[in-house]
Amino acid sequence: MHISKRALRKHFDPREYPKETYLLCKLEWRGGIRSWKHWVRNDDVNDCHAEQYFLEEIFEPRCYNICDMTWYLSYSPCWKCCDVIRDFLEEQTNVNIYIHVARLYYVNHPNNCRALRELNSLENVTIEAMEAEGKVSHAFWEGMNKSWGQSCLPLWKIKLLLVLFFRWKMQPEDFQRNYSPRQNGRVYLLYEIRWRSSSIWRNWCSNNPEQHAEVNFLENHFNNQPQTPCCITWFLSASPCGNCCRRILKFLRSHPNVTLVICAAKLFRHLDIRNRRGLRSLMMNGVAIHYRYCWRNFVAHQPGQDDYWPQNVTLYFILNSIELLHIFLVSRHLKKTPGAKINAKKKNPRKRRFG
Repeated sequence: MHISKRALRKHFDPREYPKETYLLCKLEWRGGIRSWKHWVRNDDVNDCHAEQYFLEEIFEPRCYNICDMTWYLSYSPCWKCCDVIRDFLEEQTNVNIYIHVARLYYVNHPNNCRALRELNSLENVTIEAMEAEGKVSHAFWEGMNKSWGQSCLPLWKIKLLLVLFFRWKMQPEDFQRNYSPRQNGRVYLLYEIRWRSSSIWRNWCSNNPEQHAEVNFLENHFNNQPQTPCCITWFLSASPCGNCCRRILKFLRSHPNVTLVICAAKLFRHLDIRNRRGLRSLMMNGVAIHYRYCWRNFVAHQPGQDDYWPQNVTLYFILNSIELLHIFLVSRHLKKTPGAKINAKKKNPRKRRFG
């Protein structure tokens, strides 16, 4: 089954932005001699993207051999299609997918970038930008090179690499300023998710005009994750407020397969009785932030600058640890004396500012 040259030029030219998505596919089963080729496009009648349509309507699984599936996509998968591909691969463990894209689909949308990185982190998935030679049609790309110039194609590959690997990392000055226990700043949340399959996913988020960083993570960064057992570690620039603590507890009750570990660089308004109660109910794990670990894994530092430790912060760590220990000891005392109450101030404490 072949695609017309006109459709190929129209839909795989990265200078154009057609409405449809085309998927050219090549299947090879290990141990076999012949390969199978096919192509599909969006199913507009059923509102189904090309990736989902191929996996659900076209592909026929064979459990007796490993299948190498190569896709040439006119657009990179959206976040919903990335989730469909992940679910498909969980069922078809003998399938490897190699994805080559002609252009990126709404890369400014955070969910699309996140989903692409998550998909690319899987052991049996590879995502690359389409190149001139040996991809789809050498004659097609050769003609494109004459009109674009040779320097155009590497830019697409570099852009995709930035989205997949480097774009997500935090800037060094943001980390140094906001994770210093000596000063207050915007609240950032660096997170690390570990699954039993030994796969690791790292990223970060911050507060926005509508949400604290903790709620931002729960609603926008973890909401679409599969319900598989995992361990989440947060590295917060400031400890959660009382409202966020209640939201975290609600999340953990609805996700019994999730283990959450929280480390914070400093305590947020620890004299506020509501924040103290929230921390006591959460029993947060530790105050001292793992600076070197965060710097190496979450910060886009320059080559040769892979080690960082803030100066003159040991005293702050000690004071924060003592205060947090006091909060937790009060929590144990309250458990022994259920009738005990803590007098709260009548005045409403100031809330943490949004970024």
